Amino acid sequence: MKIKMQIWGVLAILFILPLLCGCPYESSVPLSKVSKATIDPALIGEWKYTEAGESFTMIIQQFNEHELLIMGIEDGEVQQEAGRAFVTVIKDERFLNVQELEESYDERIWYLAKYTIAGDTLTAWTVDDKLFTQPVTSSRALYRFVKKHLGDKALYGDDPFLVLKRVRE
Repeated sequence: MKIKMQIWGVLAILFILPLLCGCPYESSVPLSKVSKATIDPALIGEWKYTEAGESFTMIIQQFNEHELLIMGIEDGEVQQEAGRAFVTVIKDERFLNVQELEESYDERIWYLAKYTIAGDTLTAWTVDDKLFTQPVTSSRALYRFVKKHLGDKALYGDDPFLVLKRVRE
C-alpha cells in the first residue's frame, strides 16, 4: 500500500507521496513562472513503477506550450485525480512544479520534485520541508532557496528516491 501511494505521490511528484515520505514542502508559489517554462519532451509518455509486488502507471502528456498534464492509471482505469506540472531548471537540475487539479484554484498548493531521466528510467526526489524554517512567499525567493541548497541531501528528506520505467509499446 505504501508503494502504491508513493507512486501516486509522484503525481503530486506529486500528490500522495507528500503524505508518506517525510514532510514534503507545500508551497503557495512555484519555483518559477509557468510562462517561462519549456516542455521536457523526455517526460512525455507512460511511466510504470513496480516494486514489492505493487505497480502503478502514470501518463504525462503535453497540456499546452508550457505545461504538462499528469494522470494515474490503476487496474487499467485512468484515475480521476490529475495534476498540472511544469519544469524549472536550476543549475542544470530539473524540477517539476506540480499542482493537483482537484482542489479549487485558491486552495491549490505546489509540490516540488527534482528528477532525472536516463534512457527509459525516470528518477524523482520530492523536496522536503526539513530545511524550510519560515514560509517562502515568492517564486524568486523559493528559487534562490532551492538553488542555495541543491547539494544538501536534507532538501529531499530522509526517504529514498522513486524510480519509474518508461512503458514501450
